[in-house]
Amino acid sequence: MAECRLTGRIVTPGNPEYELAREEFNTRYNLFPCIINFCQNAKDVSNAICWARKRKIKFRIRTGRHSYEAYSSLDNGLVIDISEINYVKVDHKKNTARLGAGSLLFPLYQELYEKGYTIPGGTCPSVGLSGLTLGGGWGMLTRPFGLLSDQLLELEMVDAKGNIDVANKKKNSDLFWASQGGGGGNFGVVTSFVFNLVPIKNVAVFNITWDWKGFEPVVKAWQKWAPFTDIRLTAIIDLLTKEKGELRALGEFIGSPSELRRLLTPLIEAYPPKIVEVKKVSYIHAVEIFGGRMPGMEEYAVSHGDPDAHPFKNTGAFAKNLLPSEGIKILKHYLANAPSSENKVQLQALAGRVREIQPNETAFVHRKALFSLLYITKWEEGQDREAKTNTKWVENMRDALLPFADGAYVNFHDNCIPNWLEQCYGSNLSRLIRVKTKYDPENLFCFPLGIPVQGIFEW
Repeated sequence: MAECRLTGRIVTPGNPEYELAREEFNTRYNLFPCIINFCQNAKDVSNAICWARKRKIKFRIRTGRHSYEAYSSLDNGLVIDISEINYVKVDHKKNTARLGAGSLLFPLYQELYEKGYTIPGGTCPSVGLSGLTLGGGWGMLTRPFGLLSDQLLELEMVDAKGNIDVANKKKNSDLFWASQGGGGGNFGVVTSFVFNLVPIKNVAVFNITWDWKGFEPVVKAWQKWAPFTDIRLTAIIDLLTKEKGELRALGEFIGSPSELRRLLTPLIEAYPPKIVEVKKVSYIHAVEIFGGRMPGMEEYAVSHGDPDAHPFKNTGAFAKNLLPSEGIKILKHYLANAPSSENKVQLQALAGRVREIQPNETAFVHRKALFSLLYITKWEEGQDREAKTNTKWVENMRDALLPFADGAYVNFHDNCIPNWLEQCYGSNLSRLIRVKTKYDPENLFCFPLGIPVQGIFEW
């Protein structure tokens, strides 16, 4: 039975560490929890849940603080932060690793790379492993290895009663299924994962930059190419504003630069590029490039990989079919009339191994998508008018593109989507509600966009 007292590192208002400890990645939100409990192990998490339950205190679960709507924090409640549960234990015989669920991506990639491995996770250096995995998780190795959750073998989770449970394909298999795309914070607090590892040493990377005048032929060519090219290649494209005046395609390939250059022919021939860069790098160097940390290529890196907190409103969707000319023109229109030059749209190629798994085999239902769309906007601190203008811009753009790209990704929380649950989970929603009701019947783990228990949700 869990103790009903908080253990681990405790930070409260008035503590010198409180201001930093309460900050979220999306500084659009300014929240003031009454207690932040940095747990060191599963027992600390169990104690925190028992303590909050007994006192009927609201709480949220936090790892990397990247919740788009700041649902990993709250005012006047308890934040259960697992970011200090961040160990790495590699089994070289099995090519597996047990990883602390609070690990942040960049230091995790570094430690795994030193041992000759990686996992197919995301690009942003400060994203937490737990939230990324539980939502599905994709990045620059997605097409050859699938979602991060597809490499998951087992997890340890603290449930609503403070019990420490294990879930895998044989034990609590329904909970394991739900944890492969059902999102974080719905069923309990995960404290560790066991993953299959990917042996890795070097990769080839590319950057192609075009003038904005090539918008339509480049987007048309990219979408016809990126989801269907060699499965060893994962590509993205950043569509910048007309004010910035560029389009930038980037990607990572498990193979040689010469072979990669041949694969890039359809993009290079679509419209004359300003820059074509292809080179062989160590895998950890590629992680730094796509995380926006390397001098010389920073301007071509994925800007949402910037670890610095800032105010923003992002949202997303999935394209199951190629965007028609009308859809591409809508993208171009919004980027030509963006309220901030920092806004952009990023397309991420999927398909590959992701599509080899059926939509009902795991909770991640968007298996048939060719690529994802991430609509991105940001502004400076304290600019309330800009916040409203940019938020309206990004939501209007998503709405305008709904005939061509719909669905929602649970890790891109957006409280402006009225049918969020259906958009996120589709045909898997009813099963997720059953799992939720079984493991958390009192709905202890709840937040505004969370999965409800049976009897609360109405179709």
